[in-house]
Amino acid sequence: METIQKLKENATIFLPENGLEEKLNQVAKENRKLIIKVGFDPTAPDLHLGHAVVLKKLKQFQDLGHQIVIVVGSFTAQIGDPTGKNKSRKPLNEEEVQHNAATYISQLSKIIDVEKAQIVFNSDWLDALSFSEIIQIMSNVTVAQLMHRNDFNKRFTENTPIAMHELVYPILQGFDSVKINADIEMGGTDQLFNCTMGRQLQENFKMPAQIVMCMPLLKGLDGKEKMSKSLHNTIGLIDEPNEMFGKTMSIPDNLILEFLELTTDFSFKEKLEIKKRLELENPMDIKKLIAKNIIRQYHDQNSAEEAERFFVNQFQNKNAEAKSFTSVMISSLENESNQIALIDLCSLIKNDITKSANRRLIESGAVQINQEKILNPYELVPLIKETKIKIGKRNFYELL
Repeated sequence: METIQKLKENATIFLPENGLEEKLNQVAKENRKLIIKVGFDPTAPDLHLGHAVVLKKLKQFQDLGHQIVIVVGSFTAQIGDPTGKNKSRKPLNEEEVQHNAATYISQLSKIIDVEKAQIVFNSDWLDALSFSEIIQIMSNVTVAQLMHRNDFNKRFTENTPIAMHELVYPILQGFDSVKINADIEMGGTDQLFNCTMGRQLQENFKMPAQIVMCMPLLKGLDGKEKMSKSLHNTIGLIDEPNEMFGKTMSIPDNLILEFLELTTDFSFKEKLEIKKRLELENPMDIKKLIAKNIIRQYHDQNSAEEAERFFVNQFQNKNAEAKSFTSVMISSLENESNQIALIDLCSLIKNDITKSANRRLIESGAVQINQEKILNPYELVPLIKETKIKIGKRNFYELL
């Protein structure tokens, strides 16, 4: 009973409600392990803490000896899946799929034992289907059933186009469950419709239906939208310790409990104690505990301690000498006048965000040259060695 409670911890949806207990009893009678499916369409190369919510639950099943099957959507990613928003996602080419999939698999090892997991690619069976076979699979699903998906229904009501390939996508993803004989499919709550599609197709193919287990969606650093690479509000599993710490410290206070529950591996007793402390202590102190715990999981304890010291020196002690500056070579920036517009300098140095985003940072006072704020994006800045530049809260550069 304690094991079942642990497996159910933090899970938001079970379909059917008592399905986990029934499946565990079933496989015990059959003297086998559960087959647990999770699917990833490799649409972006990096995993983040939002993905980790599901992966850490998978790890609990794996530690009990059950079989984890990672289905890489090598076929479906080349179609372009519905995003859950008001438009379809851009399809990827085969080279992008292979690159992203390889990166995914490498990062999975930070949480689950990849050697014990089974990793399959749905192109292995979907590529082999004839068109008539695809039509036969589609015949198991009605248009009315597809329109129960919230984003399809919303777009249809608002007369927003829905392409035919988007309607086929969840059917093909559901067919993956048929091919691997899944007992459980796991995902975020935004995957409920696709997971139930797998359950329906298994029933239509006269197979025992998988249960659906959905984990909550972790909110991103803005505290509003779900953590998503496209929204630039993520903490990546391969982020450097200092970056992980700084990003965690930036979350709004109302996100502390959610991060405590979904991103840390504190024991139940430890979490209760931290919640009591939150009522009495500065929220910043609790964020530090969470940040160090996250870093310890994906790096090590020593990195967590060093990241805390770096943060304290750089942001709390206001110790300019302790700041870590990234060097930028002047020769790569030089022009005839030896001057450059601030917006151009920021865009060259911090090229991971758009020029418009850099402009907003400048106009909001988030950019400093030698500790002096400059609000005019087009003010000319002299290219002088040892000039110190701050862009945003955590980015420090020095011209060399």
